[in-house]
Amino acid sequence: MRVVLVNPKFRLPIDTRTTPHLGLAYLAAVSEKRGDEVIIYDCDVEKKPITEFVQEYRPHVVGITANTPQVKQAWRT
Repeated sequence: MRVVLVNPKFRLPIDTRTTPHLGLAYLAAVSEKRGDEVIIYDCDVEKKPITEFVQEYRPHVVGITANTPQVKQAWRT
């Protein structure tokens, strides 16, 4: 199964973040262990719009995470 896990924009400069989203990394690791093909899409880093990426990749499942400050951006994603 093709899975995309999305980290929405955070509206902070990218240089203020020191690590990737570990929750998504843990989910990706478990999914890959069961044989899934997983991509973590970080909207703060990726150049291609998420809609274009999803149309090209055609995942079976899309998961979107959000911390409290990210909720509005997650809805827009």
